[in-house]
Amino acid sequence: MVFSCSVSNAQINQDNNFYIGVGTGISTYLGGYFGQAYAMKVLFDYNDDYYYNNYNYSYNNTTIWSPIQFDITAGFKLSDHLSAEFTSTFLFSFDGLVDPQFVTGSNGNRDYIDRNGYSSLYSVPVSAALKFHAADEYGSGFFFKAGPAFQYTSEEYDRIREYYSYGKYGSSYSSFYYLYTVSKSEWLPGFTVSTGISFPLSDYTTSYTELAYSYFKINGNNETALALDRAIEAQLFSLNTKVFFSF
Repeated sequence: MVFSCSVSNAQINQDNNFYIGVGTGISTYLGGYFGQAYAMKVLFDYNDDYYYNNYNYSYNNTTIWSPIQFDITAGFKLSDHLSAEFTSTFLFSFDGLVDPQFVTGSNGNRDYIDRNGYSSLYSVPVSAALKFHAADEYGSGFFFKAGPAFQYTSEEYDRIREYYSYGKYGSSYSSFYYLYTVSKSEWLPGFTVSTGISFPLSDYTTSYTELAYSYFKINGNNETALALDRAIEAQLFSLNTKVFFSF
């Protein structure tokens, strides 16, 4: 779910056809492996402590808010009921829950377990859509927007090795070592659709609430634990509230 605030030209102003704005908000990916890894996290405390193949595995991390989002929107009014609108969203997702892919072993007298961790995602959904809107004499009305979309997606995670040492009374001590980073970047094709309602706030400001859905197709190779390799799609669901100011 996304909530975002933007600054732009008021669409009900007959003398100003071009509008542009920036804003910020929150978002979530839904469904499948991609949604599992990068769904919205609020005050999220990932704390696991259990045994895997007789090796103790513990991982502690706290996420206050993810993803972090910034928006840029620009449009041009083609007629009283039709606009062309271009939107770009910048998303930074942290602490993704990718498959850890545990591997255990020994190195000399030390036991270890390797895993995937510290997954992160940077994505930029970009769309160009036609916006059909109705308006009453006060500028209020419903709208519908649809068009093609693309998402630049850059994802990575670290491969971590955890060595274990054991004390006299069964206590264990661990140390962590970075092994390497797995990363991938690509553009994903898709589409976006949304609907909502607009309200005039004054002669120079208008707000609207928008329910939006974006779909992006993924052609992975299943070679790594990256969502870009494991998932078949990325679905972004949003609920936007935007405010436009006329110039």
